[in-house]
Amino acid sequence: MTWSLNPGEHWAFVGANGSGKSTLLRVIRGQQWIDPDGGERAYGFDGVARGAMSAGAHIGFVAPEQQERYARLDLPIDGRSVIASGFDDTLYMHGALSPERSAAVEAIIDRLDIGAFARRRVRSLSFGQLRRLLIARALVRKPQVLVLDEFTNGLDGAARRDILALLDTLAPGVQLILASHRYDDFVASITHHATLRGGRIVERNVGRPLPPVRAPRVPKPNRSRTPAAAPIVEIRHADVFRGTTHVLHNIDWSISAGEHTAITGANGSGKSTLAMVIAGTLAPVYGGDVLRSGAGGPFDVWQIKETIAHVSEEWQIAFDVNHTAEEVILSGFASSVGLFHEPDAAQRERAAELIGELGLAPLRGRPFMQLSFGERRKVLIARSLVRPPALFILDEVWNGLDASFRTLLEAQLLQLAGSGTTLLLIAHHEDDLPSLIERRFALDAGRLHRTR
Repeated sequence: MTWSLNPGEHWAFVGANGSGKSTLLRVIRGQQWIDPDGGERAYGFDGVARGAMSAGAHIGFVAPEQQERYARLDLPIDGRSVIASGFDDTLYMHGALSPERSAAVEAIIDRLDIGAFARRRVRSLSFGQLRRLLIARALVRKPQVLVLDEFTNGLDGAARRDILALLDTLAPGVQLILASHRYDDFVASITHHATLRGGRIVERNVGRPLPPVRAPRVPKPNRSRTPAAAPIVEIRHADVFRGTTHVLHNIDWSISAGEHTAITGANGSGKSTLAMVIAGTLAPVYGGDVLRSGAGGPFDVWQIKETIAHVSEEWQIAFDVNHTAEEVILSGFASSVGLFHEPDAAQRERAAELIGELGLAPLRGRPFMQLSFGERRKVLIARSLVRPPALFILDEVWNGLDASFRTLLEAQLLQLAGSGTTLLLIAHHEDDLPSLIERRFALDAGRLHRTR
């Protein structure tokens, strides 16, 4: 592959999951080793030839894998320390900041309007809040080139609009290199684009890339109401804390069979926390109740997992075993993190069926942790479907997925709904919601209200 960045250019890279976009961006950033006998990499900032190590000081970088690392290590640091670590591109800040650097941190906090959570511990932040911190981290030392990979993942509508507007403002002085599956992430400043396939650039052109033609959306299926039954999950008077942070306030909510529901809200409003309560991995404090099929607790978490499937950013971060993609999918039968049972013939047949339906055959024998962010997301979705659940919770799972798989996933969701699965979707983008959604709720600072 041959590619160069010339003065005044701003590039967008597109391609399916696994096409090589993230690898190329790491090569550009200087983080990915290249075979010295198979090519070379050169930088010329300020007219001075530089190697990859010194060039990194001039390039800001944000990627999903970077965020996974912060979340997985669960470091006892606050958001301001994350931003400050960008000066030396370390995992966390070493030593005290100089007055000049401290002022630069405060300036970028003000510019991105993240002061409300920049001094909170990282472990208490939502996915979108941490992503905004990482963007601030990339900007704090005023880079000459800004490399952003799926950078709007998890951002609510207002935060996303602010970041995109900021990029256009920065473009006269900072060269942009962006990769995304959402074509409206490519700001007006983009001058060139390239398409990757199989690790090769197969198309280059000027201007922003045109989005692929979207397949017609499957219409909402007709269905008749079943007789009233106890809700699948009912929450009463629930207050929920994450550490010492009071996230959810006096939640009263339920979901019954066939009530396909969407929950929206700003970053940090409590959406993922509510999903965890519904899925049984987080409990309210004393005084709040959770009923399942009309019965109170205590509950066996393994029995809950037999009826409720939950896919989220936090779950993807926690799933760090390096089995093959097929083994990860098979682990869904036992709801285990890793494959610790010998699958029977029927289970292998079901896994093979899903692999075919979701177009995952090329990933089948590859180690899970060597897959791209989006490819791992696909495998975990397939894993959750090996046993069609009574309730399927999808928390921002469209982040990082290519258009082809999004179409396959929507068809799967409609098929599941027709077979009796109830859907609970958490999303920031209207296009992520299938046509069958009939109830909508919004969370605002931990308080839930119905919007439709």
